Amino acid sequence: MKILLALPIAALFASCASDQDNPLVADSGFAMPAIEHCNTDLRYLNQVAGWQGAWPSRWQGIVAAGPDNADEFIEYWSSASRALADSKARLRQGVRREETAPRAVVLRIHQQVADLSNELSQTNSKYTFPNSDHENAQAWNKLIRKSVAPAVADFEAFLQDEYLPEAQVSPSLSAIKGGETCFANAVTWWTSLVISQDEIERLGWKYINETRAELVKTGSNGESLKAILSRLRQSEKNDETTIDELLDVSESALARAHANTQLAFSKQATHEIAVTKLPLHMQSSFPAGRYLAASEHAPAQYVINPSRPNERRLMAEVIAFHEAIPGHHLWAAYPRDTPVEKYTSGLSGITEGWAIYSEYVADEMGLYSSTYDRQGMMAKHLWAASRLVVEPGLHLRGWSREQAVSFMLENTLMSRTEIELEVDRYIAMPGQSLSYILGANLLLSERQRAREQMGTAFDVRAFHDVVLAAGARPLPIVRDDIRKWSESNH
Repeated sequence: MKILLALPIAALFASCASDQDNPLVADSGFAMPAIEHCNTDLRYLNQVAGWQGAWPSRWQGIVAAGPDNADEFIEYWSSASRALADSKARLRQGVRREETAPRAVVLRIHQQVADLSNELSQTNSKYTFPNSDHENAQAWNKLIRKSVAPAVADFEAFLQDEYLPEAQVSPSLSAIKGGETCFANAVTWWTSLVISQDEIERLGWKYINETRAELVKTGSNGESLKAILSRLRQSEKNDETTIDELLDVSESALARAHANTQLAFSKQATHEIAVTKLPLHMQSSFPAGRYLAASEHAPAQYVINPSRPNERRLMAEVIAFHEAIPGHHLWAAYPRDTPVEKYTSGLSGITEGWAIYSEYVADEMGLYSSTYDRQGMMAKHLWAASRLVVEPGLHLRGWSREQAVSFMLENTLMSRTEIELEVDRYIAMPGQSLSYILGANLLLSERQRAREQMGTAFDVRAFHDVVLAAGARPLPIVRDDIRKWSESNH
């Protein structure tokens, strides 16, 4: 396996043909199904999964692949202006029905669309082919400049002039009709679990308190938790890490993880992975990183948000392990002997749960290169655990956005800028952020149960095979698979 540093982002999207199997729609993308029956325009607006992030990625792929095959995409993307017009019509209905999305989310999306509009208007836009006599290149460039760019600019003006003034002030689902049911259904859709608010919050505090205790153990000379948190916050402010250094730290962590896979796994990921940078127009409203699986023509990607590299250094290693190895990339590229069953919902519970679980496994494997990086892991666990208090607070307890921000300022090591970005994500995608700790908790609990039941027969590599081999499926099925294995082998 190769680790490719800073592969051009356009290589992510060299294959776009499969996207044309579905009609072009300007909505909230993969986040839509979780709330499609809720009375909120969050069905159509999302700063993480919405069209304004997905479409440009696909345009870059078309340009990167060259003009020879661009003709097959021109007709499809000719419907972009219609898709945006349809989206405006739906959002106008939302205004009339008082179902507008929360203002915090709309502000994020407006900024993204405005930045995208600006990029599209540039003569040397990365979404068009360089000057060329190729017929396909000229036709594509005309489509982008004469149809798509004006439609995006018109959508930006619509958000600014019509929609933002009507956007919901409250960030809470409880402010809409059926909001509590909407939240419960969204949690189940993302996690595959039916779980009460009390249990969610209990687990949140459990992991917050356990992580605090572990963080105290890393201090020197009897440092208190408060002193450690203060020191780490100060080091973040004084950090001078550059974007290139952030990429280097991430690449080194992944190379180390791959080289030591056998410590906890029976198989390695054989597919290469590239470390890349997030496109500029998404950086101000996007999380610290993401994983993109390999396509037909491009390797898998660990995509880093390079904005504010000084704030991202503390958690650089743990996020690399989460997004790539032994996290999402090992999951996606794990050699499976038989086809896996396909499910349509609840998969975030196992896929994101696995990625958080893999952060703990990376520590057990000795992959963190320093005490500082181990503290970064614990900082990330405080972040993930806090979500189980913040999301119910926002959507069920009527917290304001500022109350959610204040809670995370007190209980995590993240900056206000990063916290505001995260809180707005929880507002936009109710239930999704709970997948991480809820999924990891099931894996950690079931591993402990199997270890106690099996005694010396327990083998962590075999345990990981059980979890990984069957692919993504609802968490209750994962639990059943683990218990059948442990009961038949003790």
